[in-house]
Amino acid sequence: MLYLIGLGLKPSHLTIEGLEALKACDRVYLETYTSHYSTGKKADLEDLIGKAVTELKREEVEQEFQKIFDEAKTKKVALCVFGNPMNATTHLQIILDAHEQKIKTEIIPGLSIFEFVSFTGLERYKFGRTTSIVFHEQDYEPESFYDTILENKKAGLHTICLLDIKKHENKMMDVNHAISLLERIEEKRESSILSESIFVALAGMGSGNGQIKAGMMEDIKKTKFSSYPQTLIVCGKLNEKEIEGLRVLSEFNE
Repeated sequence: MLYLIGLGLKPSHLTIEGLEALKACDRVYLETYTSHYSTGKKADLEDLIGKAVTELKREEVEQEFQKIFDEAKTKKVALCVFGNPMNATTHLQIILDAHEQKIKTEIIPGLSIFEFVSFTGLERYKFGRTTSIVFHEQDYEPESFYDTILENKKAGLHTICLLDIKKHENKMMDVNHAISLLERIEEKRESSILSESIFVALAGMGSGNGQIKAGMMEDIKKTKFSSYPQTLIVCGKLNEKEIEGLRVLSEFNE
C-alpha cells in the first residue's frame, strides 16, 4: 500500500485522516525538494506521528523510487509532500507508476498555497494557468513564465507565480528576485505591460508571520518579506469587489 499524503504548510495543517494513515504506516518518507514548511520542522512531524521520517532527495523521487514501490508491495508506505501532493506532475507520475505495478494507492490531500490565494481578496475563479519563475543561470535563462503571464493578462486573468527552490543549495527565490527577472525580460522586449500591473506578494502563508502585500512593482520592492516560501501573483483585470478586497486584506493603496 502506498499513501501519498499532503502535509499542508505547517505541522498543525496535517489532517486527522493523514495523521491516522501515517501512524499506521511501516515506513514514512518525505519529499523535500519542491517546498518546505512555512513554520515548523521535520522533527515536529515525527513527534506528531510517533516515528522517524526519512527525507528523499530529488533523484530518489524521480529516478530511484522503485525501491519504495518494492516496499509498498508488502508494507504500508507513505510519501509525504508539503502542501497538496497532486499539484506536481512528479507525484501524479508516482501514482501512475504504482498503478502499473498493481500497487494499491491512496491520496490524502493537504492545504497548499492555492488555498490561501483567496486570502488576498482576489476571486479564485479568475485565475489562469499557474507558472513557475525559475532562477536564471549561465546558458539557462528561460522566459516562458513571462509568456504565461501575458497570455493570462490578455484574457483578463490573474497568474499565480510559484518561485524556484534549489534545495541542494539551501536557496529559495524571494519575490524581489522574481520581480527583477520579470523587469529584465520586460526591458529586453521593450514592453511596459507588467510595470503597469498590480502585483500581490505572499510570504510564509500558514505561519504566524505570513505577509500579503499588493501594489505596483515598486511598492512590492520596497517591502521587506522575511518569511518563506514566497509566492507572487500578477493581477489581470480587477473588478470593484477585488479592489476593495485587496485594500482590506492585502494592504493595497492605489
